[in-house]
Amino acid sequence: MYIKKVLATLLIAATLSVLSATELTFKLTPNGAFPFLTGGKDKYDPVGGGAFLDIGTNLFDFINIGPELGLMVLPKNNYQTIVQESMNQETDASQSNNNGEDNTTKKTSTPTVMIVPVGLQLGLYAYPFSRFEVGLGAAAGASAAISNGRYHYAPWYRAYGELNFRFNPSLSIGLNASWFDVQNNTWWGNPGAAGLTAGISVKFKLDTQKSVGRVDGSVTQDESVFPLLYTIYKENPFGTITVQNNETAEIRNVVVRFRADNYTSSEIECGRINLIHKHRQETFSLYADFSENILQFSESGKISGEIVVDYELLGKKRTSVSQVIIPVYNRNQVRWTDPSVIASYISTSSQEVLEFSKYVVGIARSHLRSGLNRNMQFAMYIDESIRLAGIQVTDDEATPYNKYHLNPDGLDYIQYPYQTIAYKTGEKDDVGILFMAMLESVGIPAAFIPLENDFIVAFNLGVNASRAGTLFDGFDRILVVDDEIWIPLSMAAINEGFINSWYKGIMQIQAMTEAEEYFDFILISDAWQYYPPAGFSNGEASSARPAEASLIQAVENDIARYITAEFGPQIAAVQNRIKSEGADATLFNQLGMLYVRAGMYSSAIPVYEQSAKMGSIPAMNNLGNIYSLQKKYALAKKWYEMALSADPNNATAKRNLERIASEFED
Repeated sequence: MYIKKVLATLLIAATLSVLSATELTFKLTPNGAFPFLTGGKDKYDPVGGGAFLDIGTNLFDFINIGPELGLMVLPKNNYQTIVQESMNQETDASQSNNNGEDNTTKKTSTPTVMIVPVGLQLGLYAYPFSRFEVGLGAAAGASAAISNGRYHYAPWYRAYGELNFRFNPSLSIGLNASWFDVQNNTWWGNPGAAGLTAGISVKFKLDTQKSVGRVDGSVTQDESVFPLLYTIYKENPFGTITVQNNETAEIRNVVVRFRADNYTSSEIECGRINLIHKHRQETFSLYADFSENILQFSESGKISGEIVVDYELLGKKRTSVSQVIIPVYNRNQVRWTDPSVIASYISTSSQEVLEFSKYVVGIARSHLRSGLNRNMQFAMYIDESIRLAGIQVTDDEATPYNKYHLNPDGLDYIQYPYQTIAYKTGEKDDVGILFMAMLESVGIPAAFIPLENDFIVAFNLGVNASRAGTLFDGFDRILVVDDEIWIPLSMAAINEGFINSWYKGIMQIQAMTEAEEYFDFILISDAWQYYPPAGFSNGEASSARPAEASLIQAVENDIARYITAEFGPQIAAVQNRIKSEGADATLFNQLGMLYVRAGMYSSAIPVYEQSAKMGSIPAMNNLGNIYSLQKKYALAKKWYEMALSADPNNATAKRNLERIASEFED
């Protein structure tokens, strides 16, 4: 009775597990049975037969569990004798009937044992190749052995292995072999029938969940796409792709791509995976090779894109395309999560910037002072050209710089350089972006420092800190970064002229340094490595053309103030020494050099002449250099020859004479 209860319990549990399944497997395994491991070798004939029926549910894509029902027919070893006895009994019964005898007490012996095993099976399966399935499993339960009208109940066990060929996702046929053990009177160790089976396996899968016969792709984004940053999405994901396998079987060699018609330059691969099981999904990072067309979004909008999935189903290549919608911000919006993102607004290829800077630099080159730093003079011309072009720094009431650049969650609206030129107005960062674009367009390295209430633009003089004394009266008004000299300019004060913008900028930096407050110094060339320039413009020529005469005069005023501030104290100090110590060639040479550095050649010449009268050969060479720069080659030749007359072996004078000799030949 106990075995019967166990048998009933197993059947109920197996049935419930099957009813809750999403994918059912029906497997019929007809086979030959070889009970040669049975205790007592003479119990059965060597070969019997039977079949097993499994009804299982698939779990976790590699487990199958459910009820197993079998039937095994094992001929008894004395089969021929039993058959003969049965025939004899039938003959005797016939004769007795003829003689009128009663044979109701005579029975016919059954020549076989039928075993009906019922239990639970657990199988593991895998697909090493798309068309082949391998499986291993075990089953256990209770069995009923039937022979001569008598029943015997006992535990049983089975372990099997199989190899199947998949004709389609639902039907597989293959080979199956197993070891079986039907116990006699114990749970283990006393087999009533044991041995091996071998046969074929016919498997049919029934999917209770609908399979539409395709692969679906969808997109999830935490944030809309920033057109400004369209170039970075090729290597930096902006969302997640979910690929859902709704095919009739697992899919292999899956490759996922994204495209969006004219808004992408190419179909970019977002990821690949070897296998996705049926009814399962995988996620991939969403990348895109956006084109410049995305910069046409002057307002927030949406892009229609496609998720393209290439895969193989049972060895056959397929492609699935899913439509997706990609939300996009307008081209001017950005977040200050990373201040370096501002570099994307700065492009040296914008036609408006190139036209503006070309005009300004053309004027500057005709009026550069050879004794002054070239980068500083160009920066002066650019600074004053922005002011004289009527470009004003104003506050944007909708997205003020002072508020939004301190809020990494806020969506700020920032102008491209062409817009600042066209509108002739912008916030501190807008004008700073234009300034840096013009600096970079003429080869001057630029950087910026976003302060709480100001936007500082810095430019590199191309001079090491060790040479600061040749350009400045100390380090009070310069910024030294990595042993290079930078000049910081306040964009809040850019409309006050170069010198005022410079002094206000350095004062703020010094105040923060003294207070040990941290500030970002963002070099544009470094920021471009992560945030390449968008290069957006309307393709029109720049309308910003300040009057040439006004621009030159403004820069001359800046130079005069610069010389007075930086060289004035040094010049005065040397002049005082000459007055107190008396005329000295060395002091005259120092004074002359200060005038040369300040670009004051007219003041340097008489000083060097006095030193030359005292026999200073360096003063003679310096006079030759000044006249050579002024293209007064005859006077330059005169002073070089005087230096050689005083010192026939003077290498500097010889070299300079050879250099200007060609000018006389022309």
